[in-house]
Amino acid sequence: MVLALQTQSACVRGAAVRVGPASRVAARRVAPQQISARYRGHGTDLAKVPEYQRHDADTGSPEAQVARLTARVEQLTAHLKQHKTDYSTTRGLMAILSKRKQLLKYLRSNDKEAYERCLTGLGIRQLK
Repeated sequence: MVLALQTQSACVRGAAVRVGPASRVAARRVAPQQISARYRGHGTDLAKVPEYQRHDADTGSPEAQVARLTARVEQLTAHLKQHKTDYSTTRGLMAILSKRKQLLKYLRSNDKEAYERCLTGLGIRQLK
């Protein structure tokens, strides 16, 4: 907290304010606004996800994760069709595609039926 009593002035929200002897005003520290570029899930169509969940609250099974990531890929692809030079979104899309590929590799090696169901239902090409 900033308080300059000796000079009879205080700093309030970046501006110097003269403090009279009767009203000793202490400056308040204002917290900066939090700016975050992290994705919060708004605008993604998750209509296909319940088909791949094992139970109502399932978000961790590989099938559900692949369905969620596919919905996000579709959203980012539509965004990039409008904004062709948005390189940060392109980078994020590549990261999501990589994660989805890892999950599909896991499914292919452990549960072939679930792998095939994900590919046909979500419209994903087979892994090489």
